[in-house]
Amino acid sequence: MPYLGGDEVVRELRRALVNPHIQSDHLRYRNIIKRVIRVMSQGVDVSGLFSEMVKACATVDIVQKKLVYVFLCSYACVNPELSLLVINTLTKDCCDSNPMVRSLALRNMCNLRLPGLCEYVEQPLMVGLKDKVACVRRVAVLGWAKIHALRPNTEMDAAVVNELYGLLRDPDPVVMVNCLRALDEILQEEGGVAINKPVAHHLLNRLKECDVWGQSEVLAVLQRYQPRSEDELFNILSLLDPALHSHHAPIMAATLRLFLSLCSTMPAVCLSALERARASLLASTGSSSRELRYAALCHVQLLLRSEPGLMGDHYKRFFCGYAEPPYIKQSKIQVLVELVNDDNVLIILDELKGYCTDVNTETSQAAINALGFIGRSYGDRCLDILTGLLELKQEHITSAVIQTLRDLVWVSPQCGDAVCSALEGWEDQLQDTQGRGALLWLLGIYGDRSECFCLDLLRLRT
Repeated sequence: MPYLGGDEVVRELRRALVNPHIQSDHLRYRNIIKRVIRVMSQGVDVSGLFSEMVKACATVDIVQKKLVYVFLCSYACVNPELSLLVINTLTKDCCDSNPMVRSLALRNMCNLRLPGLCEYVEQPLMVGLKDKVACVRRVAVLGWAKIHALRPNTEMDAAVVNELYGLLRDPDPVVMVNCLRALDEILQEEGGVAINKPVAHHLLNRLKECDVWGQSEVLAVLQRYQPRSEDELFNILSLLDPALHSHHAPIMAATLRLFLSLCSTMPAVCLSALERARASLLASTGSSSRELRYAALCHVQLLLRSEPGLMGDHYKRFFCGYAEPPYIKQSKIQVLVELVNDDNVLIILDELKGYCTDVNTETSQAAINALGFIGRSYGDRCLDILTGLLELKQEHITSAVIQTLRDLVWVSPQCGDAVCSALEGWEDQLQDTQGRGALLWLLGIYGDRSECFCLDLLRLRT
């Protein structure tokens, strides 16, 4: 077969699909369908094979059905009239004795994404909600959310909403979580799924049955519920306590968020929850997954704004590794700034000094900015490091240092004399626009303190 032959390829595939000898051999027929999918993935327009592929649905081979459904869902919008033939086939599959076929048919009926076909899909979906097999109910629940997405301005039938609320007590935890997601989308204009006391306690008692992402979903929804009494609040906190120590970071973070939301008027309880979750947070910041590590660092930054001393004894856990990506290093630098105190300031400043010469210019600039921020409280120590960096005579470092000194002097004017003496003679070696602008500002403010400074100002202006 010619490679990417366009029309010639499509004609050859059509001849193969209608060949009765190939159709009688299930393996050869499946291989032809695989070739159709492969050619489609290579960018060739094979929409002309729509009728032949619809006929290929009539098979007991589940693998062949999956392949054909991939094709039909891809080209249904191109052939909306012929899609009615697909609906007829899929409707028959929804009554198949095999639950895998039923769930596959329901999923692909919704994936056709044609608003005009929604009326044909509603009845099979309603039947699917009452199916005896959990995998079919899972697909049917999410199918209603897809139908709502196709018709966002149409109000969902109350019977469907009531059925979905009833399935919150389904014995299968995935069906329960899918109902939460579907109701949240369908009832978005009303504020999402309504959580009352029976529903809240039912979700809490079944929390352990859900997988990681299911537990995260349940915990996020529970933030809408406010306990009616203090006894009920502490009963809920007792049920949540094991999840607060979970080694799965998403569960721990969602539980901590719920804890803080429930105990917003109890600072002592919030602090206790933060201390119990500290070990899990620290473990997440050292995860082998960069994405998880970054998310944990973002959580730590937010928590330190309300509880600055939460991680004070563990500042060394936020020292940067050589092979870490720049965005991880920059997040750790921001955390280190929040953790500085009288006991660790010298160690943290020495660590930040090493990051100032990082090969990544953004990381280097972040470290220099961090020194300037710390310099508001520990001016002399930071000024010694910053002025020492000028001796390296590297353009990007010099520019970043001068901008940082400008910001430092703006906040702490008492540092002006030391900065002026360190910057004399640098106007000829600085070419960066932002750096020269910062130096010009410094010369304009403090030019009267030194004759050399006045000459520097004249040279910069010319």
